[in-house]
Amino acid sequence: MTICLSGCSLVQGGKVILQDVSLQLAAGEVISVVGPNGAGKSSLVALVAATSQPSSGQLSLDGRPYGSISLAERATRVAVLPQQTSLEFPFSVAEVIQLGRIPHGGGRHLQSPMLAEIMDCLALYDLRNRIYTSLSGGEKQRTQIARVLCQLWDRIAGSYFIFDEPTAALDIGHQLVILRLLRDLADRGAGVLVVMHDINLAARCGDRLLLLKAGQVLGLGKPAEVLTAARVTEAFGVMPQRLLLDDGSLQWVFVE
Repeated sequence: MTICLSGCSLVQGGKVILQDVSLQLAAGEVISVVGPNGAGKSSLVALVAATSQPSSGQLSLDGRPYGSISLAERATRVAVLPQQTSLEFPFSVAEVIQLGRIPHGGGRHLQSPMLAEIMDCLALYDLRNRIYTSLSGGEKQRTQIARVLCQLWDRIAGSYFIFDEPTAALDIGHQLVILRLLRDLADRGAGVLVVMHDINLAARCGDRLLLLKAGQVLGLGKPAEVLTAARVTEAFGVMPQRLLLDDGSLQWVFVE
């Protein structure tokens, strides 16, 4: 089971946003996407979310072309957290989370234990009755992540979760919670694609890593293989130092 992009390009207003991107996201794995500003990371998310259509190339879900799958059916298999979400209605945290059940007929199909599990996962239970617009940026982000989880929580195996910068606005503790969550989703049989600015977090959580620059793929593979000093310098324009930590993991430090 895979989401497959084959030679996908995206041109908008005469500008090439993505060029000849090929990628397979399989159930049970986490792919991290990194790159400098304007690399095309969010545009890649938009293609997978089908909010943008490729100018060339093909997308498929489990071997079926995206165009042959209705939006309603796709929403029962693919859940997406965009980089920015806007919600100005006075909904409670619990009500916002339950919006994730709209593809399944609304919140009436959400069992209370399921909602409690999701809120506990993201430390939102004590905030469940708070009005969403009164929350801090980090609390809003966790609520939106919970909404995305709610969409497919009862059918994680064989589903796909696409997150565009889920750790934005989160403190270090909650960032680590999200990293554990991504791994748990994959371990339960989901395919996870996650865009991150922090290459250290991206390398830590991804089974594979996709490095983009100016809409082109600079590398795709295991994080330690993709994030060479030469590639990181080419992508970000800064000289990295790669440190081996006591636990065997890699840490990047950037110097001028």
